[in-house]
Amino acid sequence: MASCVKEGLFFVGEDPQLGHIRGLDPWAVDNGIHLIRMEPDKTEGIMMIRESNQQQYGTVHGGMLVAFADTIAGHSLVPHGKMCVTQGSTVNFLRPADGAYLFCRATPVKVGKRICVVSVEQRNDRDELVTTALFTFAVAEEISPFLAEPKYPNLTF
Repeated sequence: MASCVKEGLFFVGEDPQLGHIRGLDPWAVDNGIHLIRMEPDKTEGIMMIRESNQQQYGTVHGGMLVAFADTIAGHSLVPHGKMCVTQGSTVNFLRPADGAYLFCRATPVKVGKRICVVSVEQRNDRDELVTTALFTFAVAEEISPFLAEPKYPNLTF
């Protein structure tokens, strides 16, 4: 994680279209959420912290943290050929979310025919764990599996 802050800000700043992989929803991109990679064992994303996603105390609003986790978790099922809707979630807020950006890693735990479960961790730019979460998704549609290899392979956390 030695140069994550520099790399995270550099790549998102240099390539603002980073989030537009397989149609990541415009709401997510407009809110600074960018998809980095989608692979069968993990999906990763980054969210830039800015005034529009902070609450009055200067840290990221809890609702934004949940939306970020939900977005990346849902995309983690695309490599398995699943288009899903969120059925439920449990989010544990461990520390205030601040810094330049947040990183999110979603790992599918169970990919079933009708129900999928995904584990999520969010970390700040100091590699401190900010949230853990568990999402349950209902499969809405079977789709062709799609992988998004990282555009920048060295951008890892």
